[in-house]
Amino acid sequence: MRDSVKALADLGFTNLEAEIYAFLLQESPATGYRIAQAIGKPAANTYKAIQTLEQKGAVIVEDGASRMCRAVSSEELLSRLTREFEIKRSSAQSTLSALNHPSVDERIYQIRSRDQVFQRAREMLGEVQQVGLGVLPGRFVQELAEDLLAATTRGVDVALKSDQAIRIEGVDVVQEAAGSRARTTFHLVTDAEQILLAAFDDSGALLNAVWTRSPMLAVAHHEGLANELCLAAVAERIDEGAGQKRLTRALSSLRPSSATSGFAKLKA
Repeated sequence: MRDSVKALADLGFTNLEAEIYAFLLQESPATGYRIAQAIGKPAANTYKAIQTLEQKGAVIVEDGASRMCRAVSSEELLSRLTREFEIKRSSAQSTLSALNHPSVDERIYQIRSRDQVFQRAREMLGEVQQVGLGVLPGRFVQELAEDLLAATTRGVDVALKSDQAIRIEGVDVVQEAAGSRARTTFHLVTDAEQILLAAFDDSGALLNAVWTRSPMLAVAHHEGLANELCLAAVAERIDEGAGQKRLTRALSSLRPSSATSGFAKLKA
């Protein structure tokens, strides 16, 4: 029952409301007095919490003298909470988007959590219009697979270097030897405008991460990654015994292009 109470508290219920609902899931119907006795709480506080739960749609109360209480099913409650959250989220998105006025910001920001690293990466892949370059450890492929596919579907050129074979339609992948880097590094540059760089330990825990829109740094990282990918692709083709035409195609497909939007912003 303790886990159930915590789960409900995480959804915005008070501990008392959570205890009452969890009890009623097992013992419905019951009077407010019986509930208070069962969970060891003052009757007055219990009755007040039952009223709040009724307003939240978590319990229904008999319209009679006994005022018997019954919990709605957990499926019904969670479905309703999901619908309410989506309505509120949509409203907040509309309201807050009106306040968004992106300005030039060349600062470098620290990112402290692993989840925030991948959320930032998803946002970058959602915004990219021309080209995305990166170093993506194989262990993190599933975190971003849908976002990478969505980017290539929009016509974005995506090229990655990874320690594992990655098969995502439209994504060019150069495989590097496993363990060739001192630590697990994730590197993403989009349109030569944004950079995300993160380091993880062997367990996948975040060690450090930074993000920036600095035009100078973004262009420098874009060129560096493009050249690294280009050389790795050529080395891979040479190992395969490729001829001059294949080598030329590899060079032309991955060579950095000054037509990328970040270069224009650097010159502005």
